[in-house]
Amino acid sequence: MTLLIVPVSGEHIDDVRGQVETAIALGADAIELRVDLMGAVSADDLRTLRTTTPGEVSFLLTIRSAVEGGQWDTGDDERVSRLIELGPFVEFIDVELALWRRSANIRQKIELALHRADPAYAVGGEDESSYVGRRKLILSKHDFHSRPSTLQKDLVEMLSEPACAAPKIAWRARSVRDNFEAFEHMRGCAKPPLLVCMGEDGVLSRVLAKKFGAFGSFASLERGMETAAGQPTITEIRNCYRWDALDRKTEVYGVIGDPVSHSLSPAVHNAAFADSGINAVYLPMRVSPGYESFKALMVEVLARPWLGIRGFSVTIPHKENALRWLKEIGGCIDRAALRIGAVNTIGIRSDGSVHGRNTDYEAAIAGIQRALERQAKAKAPLRAAVLGAGGVARAVVAALRDLSAETTIYNRTAERARSLADEMGCAAGSWETRHETTFDLIANCTSVGLAPEGEQSPYPSDALRTGMIVFESVYRPVQTRLLRDAAGAGCITLTGLDMFARQAAAQFAWWTGREAPPTIYQSDFISKLMSDDRH
Repeated sequence: MTLLIVPVSGEHIDDVRGQVETAIALGADAIELRVDLMGAVSADDLRTLRTTTPGEVSFLLTIRSAVEGGQWDTGDDERVSRLIELGPFVEFIDVELALWRRSANIRQKIELALHRADPAYAVGGEDESSYVGRRKLILSKHDFHSRPSTLQKDLVEMLSEPACAAPKIAWRARSVRDNFEAFEHMRGCAKPPLLVCMGEDGVLSRVLAKKFGAFGSFASLERGMETAAGQPTITEIRNCYRWDALDRKTEVYGVIGDPVSHSLSPAVHNAAFADSGINAVYLPMRVSPGYESFKALMVEVLARPWLGIRGFSVTIPHKENALRWLKEIGGCIDRAALRIGAVNTIGIRSDGSVHGRNTDYEAAIAGIQRALERQAKAKAPLRAAVLGAGGVARAVVAALRDLSAETTIYNRTAERARSLADEMGCAAGSWETRHETTFDLIANCTSVGLAPEGEQSPYPSDALRTGMIVFESVYRPVQTRLLRDAAGAGCITLTGLDMFARQAAAQFAWWTGREAPPTIYQSDFISKLMSDDRH
């Protein structure tokens, strides 16, 4: 069993008790007592806490040194004394490898902490509460800057120590690829480990710890109570990332981009997997800009079929990189993606074949057609302006061209606008003149307006006209400044959320071979997810 562990702390034992009760109610399997983050706590306090907590919930005792990210700076001798004093009330004691190495005397005292009975319950030297027999040692090491150069050596040393029941090494991930090394060690470990990649890039190691048989994974009680960077809340890991449903056969999907922390895709796709009873999980994977970064990730994914990765959504800035990479490896690419010059969806089949597709195109053309039905306009070529020249813009331009629209591309980098216009057989204009021509449709395919800069707009409000279609690709916030200006001017609006929902539903159906759950891939449901996320 992989434990879901929630750290607790507080100035008073009543604060700690309240957090323990909340964590258990939210589904925690174990509680980490972060004594270094607590006020005065006595043996009597922990005895009462232990006896009033369900026996199936384990306690971990941690007094983390300041050197390794905690707040204990009083000295190691006093710290060990506290471990001896408080040890009788827990199932696990976390001791840093550096402290364990310090001296034979320290190790003897830690052994005492592991085997000492609670005097209040001792009869003939044995602890009637039975926690002595269950108490185990976790040896740990933390690097908040990068991967430890001695990671493998440290892990071997921990595993070879008879007293150590679970080795723990936590380090700040340099990229999402660090998670793969953690999984490799989890798979082959003689003892169930705690291998944690910290920071935004380490979320995979926290969520997939259960898939690879780790000792446990840490989740904070709520936002703002994290004890390490990148720690999800227990609600996020259980509700969004489907912790309870994960097992060794769970298939993995994800979104590749930079940034990805704002992405709604994990919440939406995971909800769809749950609704459809599919054993899969979807995770954010931040990959730095540049083709080599994208390629490095994909090479490592394909080299590890045991990861169970079956597909990716691809977003800014990697849609064109995805197409280039698929061409290089001889992957299967659909005609629309080849014509558009961008891939936003990758599928990896069980036979190892890799496929690429562009569901942005399908979403864009469906949305524009619906808007045209609402637009009271005599039959004539649709005059459209596309702002931007990236992956989304490529899909939108292709959709507009297939609708016979007279299309002009505007981009802050003029060369990119001209290059895309030449490729797609349309016009390009100077960014500074984008508002000087009257258009029937304006499509924002830039990131202008994306939270937290939601008050910016890529198009002057005084150039908007009643009846004009305004197509927004940004969906966070749902109502961008551009959309608010457009509504005020009497325009027909298409939100980024509408497009997101359509392209995501197409991804789900393509990956799974099932119809996308209609209750999940709709704007109202996704808007609620966004509202819940804010709260």
